[in-house]
Amino acid sequence: MRKFFLVFLIALGFCIHSIAAFGATTAPEVATEAAEAWLALADKGDAQATWHQAAGAFKTGIEQKDWEKTLPKARQPLGEVTSRKLQSSETTATLPGVADGEYAIFRFQTSFANKKGASEALLMQKEADGVWRAVGYFIK
Repeated sequence: MRKFFLVFLIALGFCIHSIAAFGATTAPEVATEAAEAWLALADKGDAQATWHQAAGAFKTGIEQKDWEKTLPKARQPLGEVTSRKLQSSETTATLPGVADGEYAIFRFQTSFANKKGASEALLMQKEADGVWRAVGYFIK
């Protein structure tokens, strides 16, 4: 299952940039607020909270103990966030390799203390209970 999740993340990373071409619309405010709240937890280095605030598909793809190692490895070398600007947000109902549903894709231009001009992409999914939760996070 972990290999499937990694393949999904790689495929998702390639398709995130092309979704706008298919007429996606701007993400709803509630999804934007959920994305910003999740990123605030990641900015604090709170891997446990980010995992608990993530979508079921995220939790299925990576165990909490593994995420608690992965997030710090990805974020600590970058240093603190010095600025973050939302570049775009889109919604889509379909993504490769996952069930159809409600998804929102956010792209941020972010500067970290040790990496200026980074790009972050955060994929949110509206789950059955109506709550938007993180299902994928990428830094480039």
